[in-house]
Amino acid sequence: MKNALAAALVAILAVSLFANYYLYRQAGDLGRTVSDLRAQVSALEKARQEQQQQQQQQPASQPPPPAPPQQQEQQPPAQAAPAAPPPGQRPQSSSQTIAAVAVRSIVVSDGFFQRTQYEGVVMNITVDVRDGTGLVLVNTELPAGVDFQTSARTAVKVAQEHVPDVDMSKKDVIFSITPSSSQAGDSDLRAVDGPSAGAAMTVLLISELQSKKLDNSVLITGTIEPDGTIGRVGGVPEKAIAAGEYGAKTFLVPKGEATYTSQSCQERQEGPFVYRSCTSEQKPLSPATEERYGMSVVEVASIDDALRYL
Repeated sequence: MKNALAAALVAILAVSLFANYYLYRQAGDLGRTVSDLRAQVSALEKARQEQQQQQQQQPASQPPPPAPPQQQEQQPPAQAAPAAPPPGQRPQSSSQTIAAVAVRSIVVSDGFFQRTQYEGVVMNITVDVRDGTGLVLVNTELPAGVDFQTSARTAVKVAQEHVPDVDMSKKDVIFSITPSSSQAGDSDLRAVDGPSAGAAMTVLLISELQSKKLDNSVLITGTIEPDGTIGRVGGVPEKAIAAGEYGAKTFLVPKGEATYTSQSCQERQEGPFVYRSCTSEQKPLSPATEERYGMSVVEVASIDDALRYL
């Protein structure tokens, strides 16, 4: 028993001595590696310093010789301004602007429930007509979809029928849509309906092709149909408020839409209970806007009707 214990202790001592020797060798190798790395870093640092000293000892480069004096260029003779186009011929590029009315949706919360209400907005539409290949483009700062593009193409089709002496296949038409100056800083102009700007885009383009000045005191809303009729839109009372606050004197709306819904309510009490009954009635919109804004609301059925006011 004692012999076996002694043998085990000897074996453990031998293993311990071997492990210590191995670790000593490893530590020695690691120390030499660290020393070599330090020597390499010192050598690199010394070489960098010597290179900097050599660069500082080099003579400064000579400044480039002065450029030879340039001969005074002779100014070409002034050219005369281009002559104005003859009567009946349009310039190669021109533009005009109209104010149009649309609506945006606003989500209102009372703390428990949310509801959507609509508010009228005024936006500026500019048309640029130039020589081209029949392109129809819409450039808008407002979030918009394909509705504006569809309205623009229909507007060009209707304008071509009203101004047949201008070949629209050889013209590029660019509509640019931006918020009005009073709403330029409003970043919440979203969900603006594009179809209701179709009538405005059409009368704008026709007036531009005919070189006629638009009446800025007249605003219009309504879709445009391929046959030139003005289609129905929503939110006409809200649009009328926006047009009146904008300062318009006449607001053109589609046929049959110059009305608003007036609601009157009555209450009666029976014992501890209160009963309320409400009735709705359609009333003409123009008397209300004339009293509040001095603006008349006029119904128009077609582009020809609208052009008589614009």
